[in-house]
Amino acid sequence: MNIECKNLMEDIVLQNVDSVMATSPYCTCDECKTDVIAYALNHLQPHYVATRQGRLIVELQSYEMQFRADVMTALSQAVEVVGKNPRHGRQFIR
Repeated sequence: MNIECKNLMEDIVLQNVDSVMATSPYCTCDECKTDVIAYALNHLQPHYVATRQGRLIVELQSYEMQFRADVMTALSQAVEVVGKNPRHGRQFIR
């Protein structure tokens, strides 16, 4: 049995993380970026799909203003939290 489910919220967060991190004064190393992605995904509602039709519905929803605002808010909060508490233990300000 070939079962395939995908959380499209991961793709949406990955599409936006670089632009949000680029505007912050905090570290943008791969370790911090991974932590930002994980934090944001843990604070966003997952959108799992198993069909092409489901994928299209979620992709259409991603263009709604509130949906985009929720993603950007979660990413901004994640950047702030991770930036102030980097796992690698150093404060980095650009």
